[in-house]
Amino acid sequence: MKNVVLAAALVFAVATAAAQAPTWLTVVGDPGNALADTVEVDAASAVAFESMRLVKLRVNRAKARNAFDGLPFQSYYSTAMFDCTQMTAWHRSVTLFDKPLWRGQMRMHEYVERDGRDLAFAGMAENPRDRLIKAACAMTLQDR
Repeated sequence: MKNVVLAAALVFAVATAAAQAPTWLTVVGDPGNALADTVEVDAASAVAFESMRLVKLRVNRAKARNAFDGLPFQSYYSTAMFDCTQMTAWHRSVTLFDKPLWRGQMRMHEYVERDGRDLAFAGMAENPRDRLIKAACAMTLQDR
């Protein structure tokens, strides 16, 4: 029951934060280069609740990859959930695009905690996963 209440509070907080314009900060790569592995965070979307954090990401891959559903993609938006007690992170929802730089045909997936997909950035030369977890977990609690 605690996880349901926590998830509901996080969804509400993200919906509230969604009303603000994204402020994309580049963690790795070049957001204008379709051939670069790029990870950006939306600083305005960050929400903290107890030991959990929610942050919106957008990612461009230098080359097409296959997603968790087995279909190809090259870029995506994600709402990532961070568990600061376990120092883990996973995708809560993801919107995949078949073209680079968030263009082309898209498809969406929502995940529940037990089947959320690990935030891994597989194959990236400069993998920002651990750095993102540390930064998200360093956020202080804020009223939203």
